[in-house]
Amino acid sequence: MNGYERASNEIVPAMRLVIARELKVRYNMTESRIAQILGVAQAAISKYLNENYSERIKNTSENVDMVVVNKFIENIAKGDSVALKRCICTSCSIMNEFDCSFSSAEK
Repeated sequence: MNGYERASNEIVPAMRLVIARELKVRYNMTESRIAQILGVAQAAISKYLNENYSERIKNTSENVDMVVVNKFIENIAKGDSVALKRCICTSCSIMNEFDCSFSSAEK
C-alpha cells in the first residue's frame, strides 16, 4: 500500500476517531456537531464513538501522537477547518513517514 492509500484508508479515519473522541470527552459535543466539524456523516461518528471500526483503524489510532492532537484540538472544537487539516496532515506525515504534496502545501 502506498503512502496515499495508507493515508486515506487508515490514517485519516484513525485521526477522525481520535479527534471525535477528544471532542466528545473534552467538550461534550453531540455526534451531530462532531460530524459537522469533521465533515462526515453523523453515522460515522456514532461508529467511532461506539468502537465499531476495523482493527486496522484501531491499531493506527493507538499510534496517533497526542501532542499533535492537543496542539490543535481547541481550535478544531471551535470549527476551525484549517486547524483540522493541519492536525491531520501533521499526524499523517509523522505516521506515514513521507512528505506528500498536501502537507508540503500546508507549510
